[in-house]
Amino acid sequence: MVGHRIAYGLWLLGWLLVWALSKSAMPGCILAGSLGAAALEIALTALADRCLRVSLCAQLSAQKGETVEALLTVENGSVLTCAAVCLRVGCRNLLTGEQGERRLRFSVAGKQKRSAAAAFSAQRCGKLEFSLRDLRVYDLFGLYGRKISCDARAYSLVLPELYPVQLSFSDRSSVELDSDEYSMHHPGDDPSETFALREYVPGDRVRSIHWKLTEKTGEVIVRQLGLPVNHSILLLMDNSVSAPCAPEDCEALGELTASVSAALCSAGFAHQIAWFDREEGCIATAQAESDDTLTQALAELLAAQIVPDETTTVQRWLTTRGPLNYAHVVLLTLRQEQQDVQAADGGAVTVLRAGRLDGDARTDLFENRSGARPAPKRCRRCVTGLSNGCPMPAGSCWA
Repeated sequence: MVGHRIAYGLWLLGWLLVWALSKSAMPGCILAGSLGAAALEIALTALADRCLRVSLCAQLSAQKGETVEALLTVENGSVLTCAAVCLRVGCRNLLTGEQGERRLRFSVAGKQKRSAAAAFSAQRCGKLEFSLRDLRVYDLFGLYGRKISCDARAYSLVLPELYPVQLSFSDRSSVELDSDEYSMHHPGDDPSETFALREYVPGDRVRSIHWKLTEKTGEVIVRQLGLPVNHSILLLMDNSVSAPCAPEDCEALGELTASVSAALCSAGFAHQIAWFDREEGCIATAQAESDDTLTQALAELLAAQIVPDETTTVQRWLTTRGPLNYAHVVLLTLRQEQQDVQAADGGAVTVLRAGRLDGDARTDLFENRSGARPAPKRCRRCVTGLSNGCPMPAGSCWA
């Protein structure tokens, strides 16, 4: 815009000199017309840019290596044309911290909509956050520009690559633990806890009718039962690292957590996934028991920011939630140092370490009671398991 203003100033100065040195009225007319046209265009643009509506959307999910597009739509509610709309669309992978930006420029006629796509290459898994970082409207001559505030955001989930994890099973009862915690989002079939009370709808069971409230209110009220939160297995992803890590390390931790969770779901083992939510400042949890619930959990898990922090996720859990009351706790971490992890009531503890070896992603699995067991070096991605009566990765190689 500075260049346009300099050029316009030189244009006016030139005609001003011509007018001063000549006896003709034409240079004065051109000078006056240039000033009037610029003033009129600036005034019309200032009126039009107040009627702009901006929206941003993106595809829900994508595979690694695909191109993800954020579709930006600008609607001009005025009858006046916006000669130049300039935008900067940013993309940030919440899991790995990688960022990118695309610039768009186009015009929008009066009472019209204009859409443009900003394409980004999804090289790593994670939750992508698209945001409108800058929106400016300029007049036809580039002399006037105004920044418009807009907090449009959209999200897209780049699915992780799931690796086969072989699980060993012995006594299923060894991973079962009674729970006194109930879901806040889904009803269940536990008669000892009430999830919600609502009006009767056709198809509800007669035995679910709350007869006392029905008699008191005069309307048929149904009691929904509670859903106990499964406390058999906890996958605790430690997204607090001791030093800044590369994006591929962050991705390795996310894919390791997703692969183990997917293997447990396929085997019919419901479990919880937990991590530290930095925006909320608390431990976040998600229940995974099927492919559908796993997808929902991944949408939250792959948004977990992995940043340096002296306080580990385990320490945050113990500080805010108390003991790890699970039959089996699986800690997934990038930290090289061994952590003191103890499950309550003699529960089993397994530690999975994600990282890289000679440029390749790899994982190590060890039980902190028995010390570290390095993964076989012949495998690019390996998991070495310890069988102690609980389902867990056991001697499986990730191709």
